[in-house]
Amino acid sequence: MEKILTKWHVALLAVLLGLFTASALAASSVLVWPIYQVIESDEKGSALWLENRGSSAVTLQIRVLAWQQQDSKDRYANQTDAIASPPFATVQPNQRQMIRLMKTIAVAPQTERTYRIVIDEIPTLNTAGKTQSGLKLQMRYLLPLFMTGDGVKLKQPKNKHPDDSMLTHPLLSWRLIHKGEHTELAIKNSGIVHARLSNTFFGDKPRVTKSSISLAQGFFTYVLPGQEVRWPLPANKRPAMNSHLYAQLADNHQPTLISPAP
Repeated sequence: MEKILTKWHVALLAVLLGLFTASALAASSVLVWPIYQVIESDEKGSALWLENRGSSAVTLQIRVLAWQQQDSKDRYANQTDAIASPPFATVQPNQRQMIRLMKTIAVAPQTERTYRIVIDEIPTLNTAGKTQSGLKLQMRYLLPLFMTGDGVKLKQPKNKHPDDSMLTHPLLSWRLIHKGEHTELAIKNSGIVHARLSNTFFGDKPRVTKSSISLAQGFFTYVLPGQEVRWPLPANKRPAMNSHLYAQLADNHQPTLISPAP
């Protein structure tokens, strides 16, 4: 499986994604939205918008890669299940460009397939190399795409009052793994859809208090279906006995209690 993103790029985009909600992502002069992309079983595709708020044209390459997790790391590979059209776009100043994300397969029932949309800024003669202020950074955007089969719902029904009971939810559990003087937090997703964790903390109440141990303010991590992801816990982040783990699983929702593993 081909891994195309460097650790530096992944770390940078993790920070950027943690600063924004699921509505839009802005870096450099390009605004991208919506950053949370879903194609359900009754849909052929979805729309991704690119807006150039800068003073010069920007050329971008758009790719869709298969996304898996192995050994607590994200892995990416080329695939043909979903495509971006057009795969290249030049967006003029103060203009928008729509990119169509289209599926080419039918996803099996009770299944979610996971992908990453990779948007690379292509250097031009005006932007390549150094500028007066130093190196010119060519931005890379990394967005999630989820495609679902029959029986899986990730979107709220249109023109209806939001009802979370109609949606498919991840099934999460956590445990601590002790290795000598080191401790790891392991979060497992036994469900059929991904989990997006943010504002994650140990505590005795479903809100942050003075006694809470915060693991992340903002975006924390994704845990894909059937996967377990582990993080080393510094000594000052290890929970007391009988502590509970909470995480926000959707924007504008209260923190959810994650059950300890049996």
